[in-house]
Amino acid sequence: MPDNNTLIAVSAFSGLAGALLTQTLTGLFTYYSDKRKSRLELHKQYRDKKIEIAENFYFMTGETMSILKKSVNIHKNRNDSRSESSLKFLSSEIKKLDAHLKKLNEKNWKHNLMGLYFNISLSFNEIMEANTRSHILFLKYLDISDKITKAAEADKEALYGQYNITIFDLCMQYDDIYNMLEKDMNKVKAELLDSFTGK
Repeated sequence: MPDNNTLIAVSAFSGLAGALLTQTLTGLFTYYSDKRKSRLELHKQYRDKKIEIAENFYFMTGETMSILKKSVNIHKNRNDSRSESSLKFLSSEIKKLDAHLKKLNEKNWKHNLMGLYFNISLSFNEIMEANTRSHILFLKYLDISDKITKAAEADKEALYGQYNITIFDLCMQYDDIYNMLEKDMNKVKAELLDSFTGK
């Protein structure tokens, strides 16, 4: 028959083992619970940032697409009389739209972060290339418009031919950019919806 001291020792050891096991399990559960909470918080922060960037992208892209459409409409619906006043008006309207777009781009640096959060087709470099081509065509358009207003009547017909080709090229460039932006908007919308539905 075990003596009293052995019973007390076994009992104390069992109590200690139980307490250690309880503390170990509690610590383990707390660790995994904290880790899960931390992961959920990081996921929430990432999704919130993604939403913020996407909202900015939608605003910027919507404004840009609107400006591109207005530019194309101004060029396509220009006054066929080819008067100096109609060319000046057209030129001033396009300059206003170009200035508005430039101002938007300067103030909205978040637009440049899209590639970090979304799988879009227009990379920053592609946007820069498209903008460079647009500006080259736009400057060519301005130069030809200026030449037309200063040219002798006999030289104007040839300049109008160059003017129409430049306008056509510029409108095609704007249409191409518009279509790429529209595709990217649809991609961003789909990715955002997926992040909320858990796909």
